[in-house]
Amino acid sequence: MLGIMSALKSNAVVVLSLVVVRLQSALYSIISDCDETYNYWEPLHYLLKGKGFQTWEYSPEFALRSYSYLWLHGLPAKVLQLVTDNGVLIFYFVRCLLAVTCALLEYRLYRILGRKCGGGVASLWLLFQLTSAGMFISSAALLPSSFSMYITLATMAAWLNEDTRTAIAVTAFSGLIGWPFAVIVAVPFVLELLFKKRKFLDFFKNAILYGAMYGVPIVLIDSLYFGTFTVAALNIIRYNVFTSHGPDLYGVEPIMFYVKNLFLNHNITLMLSLSYPLVVLTAACLGVRNTKNRLSPMQGLWLMSPLYLWLFVFAIQPHKEERFIFPVYPLFALGTALLMDQLFSHMRRILGAGRSSFPNRLMGFAVLAVALCLGVSRMLATSMYYRAPMSVLSDLPPTNEELTVCYGKEWYRFPGNFFLPPNYRARFVESSFTGMLPAYYDETQNGTQIVHDYFNDQNMGHPHMLFELSRCDYLVDFDKGAFYDELSAEPNYSVDRKTWSIASSVEFVQAEESASFARAYYVPLLSYRYLVWGRYNLLRRNKMKPIS
Repeated sequence: MLGIMSALKSNAVVVLSLVVVRLQSALYSIISDCDETYNYWEPLHYLLKGKGFQTWEYSPEFALRSYSYLWLHGLPAKVLQLVTDNGVLIFYFVRCLLAVTCALLEYRLYRILGRKCGGGVASLWLLFQLTSAGMFISSAALLPSSFSMYITLATMAAWLNEDTRTAIAVTAFSGLIGWPFAVIVAVPFVLELLFKKRKFLDFFKNAILYGAMYGVPIVLIDSLYFGTFTVAALNIIRYNVFTSHGPDLYGVEPIMFYVKNLFLNHNITLMLSLSYPLVVLTAACLGVRNTKNRLSPMQGLWLMSPLYLWLFVFAIQPHKEERFIFPVYPLFALGTALLMDQLFSHMRRILGAGRSSFPNRLMGFAVLAVALCLGVSRMLATSMYYRAPMSVLSDLPPTNEELTVCYGKEWYRFPGNFFLPPNYRARFVESSFTGMLPAYYDETQNGTQIVHDYFNDQNMGHPHMLFELSRCDYLVDFDKGAFYDELSAEPNYSVDRKTWSIASSVEFVQAEESASFARAYYVPLLSYRYLVWGRYNLLRRNKMKPIS
């Protein structure tokens, strides 16, 4: 344990470790949420290439999403387009930029944790970050919640460094261009600034300054794209807070939804970080003092308060999504590091410096081993079992005519137009899903400003989004081994060999059939004994014209 800690004192080793691990996320993590595809990758594809799906959130009638946020990623992608127009390369280029950004912000927080909390806390935090499956799925995702997670790293670093202006600046930027609810992370910092340090003038001066500095260009850009005065951040707050259907229209979940997801993504660090307040308060009641940490236990608890505030606010919301917790993912590692450091200190106090060395090392190795094994196992499982949607389209042949790739029951796993070769267009065919599907942007100069009557904020489906199956040249289907029932809303097209032939096929785990532990974690030589596989197929219509 000491050897690992000493190695982590090298800045070069730390930066290299973070960048390498985050780049693995960019290259091998899947798109786990269709919202990422349709609300961000697809509008970005439209901005870059003039073609892409539009969701109702981007309709000028509702204007819940910001084009300014898209252009943060679109500008470097535009530069790459000067060299190559390959959609897959652009996709992974943007992901790698996100991964490196996350790694550099993590490195900054690591350095400041070392100065303010001690090298032990900083090293532990770093180790838990590197082994976190939650960071693996969130660090390179094109989502405002991931962007807000980057801002959390910057905010925590500025808070610890007593850099008021930076903390206010990054919070304002995140709230205006990313996800307005991310300002919740800064609430304890603002309260401390106003009521403990009494810096009212500094806060309001900087808040107005940075609010105007970021807000004016953001509003101008969005108003230009929507064709009317638009403050997207206010629109999304109004929809989610002040409408009767916003919080629950897309499904409600019990609190166990978050418990299960957070355990999968953070395993032992979830339990230890949530135990941190109990340990601190118990130690305070018993009069036990921390002998080494430069940050007092109560200061550490205050530093962790954004995590507990965030979990409380989102746990009571009826609509729950895994990505909603992304902004506080780094705090699970921080809470665990603070807890471990305090336990080490208590052991030294009780047993003495010499006698506590072995039990402290044993405890540290045990926690780290659990985090490492479960974290890596989870990362491998998501990458190996569920990657088929991101690879099955790679066998589409080049063509000079416009061809159609259709999605039915698999519409939500479409990875986006970046994965389609030129002259291909994705379409949706009828399935058991009756809600609202996305539709292509109008491919004109003012396509973002047009209000379409087929969009609504009630999740009501519209026939405009549906395509005739008989006109599909290719079809993506998930073959679970069932027979072909043409009367079914979602027949197993893969076995209809009169109509379709299999162009490519990739294994994909049948989630509802496989053992839950086996499909959640990869265990060498064991997992495959309990998994039930289906075939994720790219089907080609048998009577297609020869490809030119």
